[in-house]
Amino acid sequence: MEMKSITLSFRLSMKKQLTSLLAALLFALNIQAQQDPMYSMYMFNMMAINPAYAGTNDHVVATGLFRRQWLNFPGSPQTATFTAHAPMKNEKVGLGISFINDRLGDMSTNAAMAAYSYHLRFRKSRLSLGLQAGARNFNINLSELKLSPVYQYDDAFANNINTWSFNFGTGLFWYSDKYYLGVSLPHIQNNILSNQQLNTVYVARLRTHVNVAGGYVFTINPMLKLKPSFLVKHVGGAPVQIDLNANVYWLDVLSIGASYRSVSAFVLMAEVQLNKTFRLGYAYDQTTNRMRGYTGGTHEIMLRVDAGFNKNRTITPRYF
Repeated sequence: MEMKSITLSFRLSMKKQLTSLLAALLFALNIQAQQDPMYSMYMFNMMAINPAYAGTNDHVVATGLFRRQWLNFPGSPQTATFTAHAPMKNEKVGLGISFINDRLGDMSTNAAMAAYSYHLRFRKSRLSLGLQAGARNFNINLSELKLSPVYQYDDAFANNINTWSFNFGTGLFWYSDKYYLGVSLPHIQNNILSNQQLNTVYVARLRTHVNVAGGYVFTINPMLKLKPSFLVKHVGGAPVQIDLNANVYWLDVLSIGASYRSVSAFVLMAEVQLNKTFRLGYAYDQTTNRMRGYTGGTHEIMLRVDAGFNKNRTITPRYF
């Protein structure tokens, strides 16, 4: 019993050092990993991962999303995202914007992007080609990190980092009222985030990410629909991550779903159409690795606003 108590106390104390440990690893090794924010309800906010999604609705859509990961860990990741997009009058062109604030302890990333998409019409579907460009700010307060009790000063952590960089991305999105398939590279340039080097290699730089997402809506009966979907994410030097999802829709008003994220988490989510304009969503993640039981779970909330409807057209329910 005493040994278990010592082990638990050790693990709890380690949680308080999470931010410093991650930052120290970042600047001690040339680490490549998933750098883009993670979303559980990406299927309701695809503008955040694919610029070709801009203008896929026939009206203005604005979405706000906030995610707090590993609630019990001080300095744990948290992400705030706002996106908006709309089609132009000829419906061949879509425009969109996205703003992202992603924080991990004393490290933060802010990005603002503008998107343009062109839509090709087919008999029962459309293909959208998208481009986006914008600026990204990377900031880390190295001087505020807690170092070893013995060595309180280190030249590598003496100066804070605050860099701005320009980047651009692209994507494809093939869709109809029932299905979608998209491929995107949200940012293509491998921007240098820090001028610090280790053996002539920059220790902090942005890596190109590739997202592949798809889904299909099956009509079970007039009241129920089922939408399985997936997301595959890849960045050089990190394991491929796969999200497998299933959402059940009741009367096109309420959606309840679950997801499995490979070697990472299990997710429960719900979304409700409050009225013609507002949709509200919530997701809860629980890790499936050894951190389970210590993280406090991950919470994500989303509010979507559909505005500017064309009164002369019948609004078709959208499931993505």
